[in-house]
Amino acid sequence: MNPKENPQNPGTILLTGGSGGLGRALVSLLSDLNYKILNWDVLPPKSILPNETYYKIDLTSVSELDKACGMLKAEFLSGPSPKESPLNGFVHSAGYGGPYHKITEVSLDEWERIFAINLRSAFQITKSLLPVFAERKYGRLVYIASSLSVQGSALSVAYSSSKHGIVGFAKSIGAEWGENGITANAISPGYMETTMGIQEDQVNDHRKKIIDMTPVKKIADPSEIARVVAFLLSPESGYINSANWTVDGGITSI
Repeated sequence: MNPKENPQNPGTILLTGGSGGLGRALVSLLSDLNYKILNWDVLPPKSILPNETYYKIDLTSVSELDKACGMLKAEFLSGPSPKESPLNGFVHSAGYGGPYHKITEVSLDEWERIFAINLRSAFQITKSLLPVFAERKYGRLVYIASSLSVQGSALSVAYSSSKHGIVGFAKSIGAEWGENGITANAISPGYMETTMGIQEDQVNDHRKKIIDMTPVKKIADPSEIARVVAFLLSPESGYINSANWTVDGGITSI
């Protein structure tokens, strides 16, 4: 079933990092649009929203993630009867930035944790679930990158590197699987009104500095990014593939 055929049941979306700031905005909007949402996060949300099912998943654990992916694949791959709410999309929203410091101060453990959450887990999940989407000739994959996937950043070398990687990953998946009805795109948000987005505990006057250097002179509300994700998940976005959408108020354009 193509979700365009039944807007009252557009299907199921797997979402990583659904308990954080952007994650909650995504769950709220997708729930309003009648999607079923599977929220994979190591921390539970403060409250479960309608249409949301939460699973405690540690994205840094290869074995735990492989087990979860295997169970999901078994559930949504073809069975004796059509699924009531088929898996139609995957949004990799989980992200970890680590502390602000120079590359000479980044430990191997910190580097590996950043890449495990931001990139390796996206690889594991995508690889496992591509057969599900390919079987139905339909799938929408959206990867949350960052404005730092467009430009480099002092004191955030590991984070910026991982986000550059997720953009290349999305573009490559789209090129490789587009003929199967599967689109893969990245979104590179600028600064958002989230704990991770502002981090004034690490940078003095960070909010003011962000606003001053952003052309629209504001910080994004997570709902503004969520609306772009929702469009890329929809059937109407079918000709958008292997793209990186910058949604940053113009901060990377000046």
